[in-house]
Amino acid sequence: MKKTILLLVNFCIIFSAYANPEKEYKKIIEQYDIADEAKAVPRNSPAEFLETALDNNKLLAKFIKDIQKNKGAEKEAIQKTAELPRFYPQYDPTIIADMQGCCDTLLANLGIAELGINCSLHVVQSEEINAYTALTENGFAMCLTSSLLTQRGISYNILMGYIAHEFAHGALMHHIRRFYANAKEYRKQRLLGNIAIAVNAAAAGAEAYAAAQGVQPSGTDYGAVVNDIEQEIKTSTHKYFFEYSREQEYEADLFAFRFLENFGCGEDFINGLRILGAQQYDSIYSEYDDHPTIQSRINFIKFVQQHPELGNKKK
Repeated sequence: MKKTILLLVNFCIIFSAYANPEKEYKKIIEQYDIADEAKAVPRNSPAEFLETALDNNKLLAKFIKDIQKNKGAEKEAIQKTAELPRFYPQYDPTIIADMQGCCDTLLANLGIAELGINCSLHVVQSEEINAYTALTENGFAMCLTSSLLTQRGISYNILMGYIAHEFAHGALMHHIRRFYANAKEYRKQRLLGNIAIAVNAAAAGAEAYAAAQGVQPSGTDYGAVVNDIEQEIKTSTHKYFFEYSREQEYEADLFAFRFLENFGCGEDFINGLRILGAQQYDSIYSEYDDHPTIQSRINFIKFVQQHPELGNKKK
């Protein structure tokens, strides 16, 4: 019964978000948009834009402060991130070495090379049309597949959008932040589970008393309820493996779109999403229930374009 109620609540929350996407979009902008200081950076100043956007990101600053506590949830997030596979560019045979010079030039042109962040860009040989971020020994790597680069309509501006999106995942520390959020949720569910166990004990005592008085029990299987809760708690810590949350995907899109806006070519980010949408990109992430579809990501950025008055309220 308890599990059914939780599933019903989750369904209602998800359905509500889908039923009123503009409300969800507005909330995401107000919480995750770049700071006004970054929007005010002069055009064609990529390094200054990126540095300003990161330095004025209040949520990132709060997370960094929190994770330094290195206690329960913080320690768990650090440990789980440490257990993720690392990408070693110097040894990976899928990297196309002839493209490395071009990748390094892109990082310089995009201002990323000036930031002092341990990250790199690579083109990897793959039939999959994708761009992704992988953790390295002391930072992260942004990877573009060879098949992505051969798609019709690909341009330099669109490539900048893909790279900026993946850079956002790495620079905003989305891997460890997702684990941290999950660890905190686990503790919340465990607390609820303990409460349910206490309620179950009280109910068992009440049923024992009722039986002694000749009253029939209600028929509720409290043991099954507790088992359901414990199972949910157990499985909640094993969900994520480079599975960014819905909000994180939108945040990375918003970051990349604002980045291209600084170059005066924000529309090219939408064009890049259209290229992915034309190639069944959604099927790659079909197993992730909360991963936004390409069309919803396009709709989100269009909403951002149509509402320039909206911005981050956590400045």
